Amino acid sequence: MKNRLPDAVRLTASRATFWATLPFERTAFFLRERKRDRARFPRRWLTPQQIVSLDLDLIDDDDQPKLDRNLLDLFVARRDHIKANSSKVSLLNLSLSLFLLATYFKVGADVSVLGMSIKDSPGVPEALLAINATMALYISSLQGNVAVLEGAINHLITKVFPEGTANVVRAALLTEGTIGKYFPVNMPHIVFTGFHRLLSNSLAYFTILIAILVAFVLIGFNVALMVSMWHLHSIGMYSKIAVVYVAVCGAFSFLFMFLTRLPTSFTDYSLLQQIQIAEQLNPKHADEIRSKAYGASSEDRLDLERQGFMRPRLPIQKE
Repeated sequence: MKNRLPDAVRLTASRATFWATLPFERTAFFLRERKRDRARFPRRWLTPQQIVSLDLDLIDDDDQPKLDRNLLDLFVARRDHIKANSSKVSLLNLSLSLFLLATYFKVGADVSVLGMSIKDSPGVPEALLAINATMALYISSLQGNVAVLEGAINHLITKVFPEGTANVVRAALLTEGTIGKYFPVNMPHIVFTGFHRLLSNSLAYFTILIAILVAFVLIGFNVALMVSMWHLHSIGMYSKIAVVYVAVCGAFSFLFMFLTRLPTSFTDYSLLQQIQIAEQLNPKHADEIRSKAYGASSEDRLDLERQGFMRPRLPIQKE
């Protein structure tokens, strides 16, 4: 009886220790597995233009000849047409913004839009700000189309024109993405000095800084207008409804710009494609790739299964 009591105590303590460490062991395993998944399927930060170029690279060989000068001219024409429409709407937006700015600072001003004279009166600022936000959302959607077309144009430039002239053509067709001096690609023995590189980097950082400052000024101006309209509510509840609508449109506009202009993270599942191709060509090589990619995970899980922290997986029955 005396010997059984310590055994029972040890058994109870062992079970308590097991159940106490179970959630920590499982959490640690899932964290390790997540880290291994990140190594197997890495994150890649790519701009929409880069995604378009990578996608066009995988077109079937039979369709590659169709990526010619005619298609490039079509894309350039459509891009210019969309940008022209966007510029017209932007000018109208600027006129409304100047009128709203004058209204906010209590400066008497009239604006003529499409031949109609607009004067400051109750409800007019709310309506103009809502129209302004709607047009900004429309401009953002157009810029998304422009980003896709410019990605295709950049890809076709490398396909259609010789490498030695690609930079010149890119400067002619993609003016917004060409900042700084021309870099000679056909004269590798001529390079920029350190001073010129410093100037180029400074210009790039200055451009980014100015863009950020302009964005903050525009956001601050619109926020100040919305706060003013919310407190004044010159047309009652409708003023607050207009403010909420403008805020929603502004959020979606910035979301459009973020998704269509800035780099976005993507998960690269190239490993699965490699395994699929290897299974068709060389199944033994596919097993080697799979073992190298998932071997550590399998051993880790089997170790936890032996300790009882994980349930054993049921064997896969092959037909």
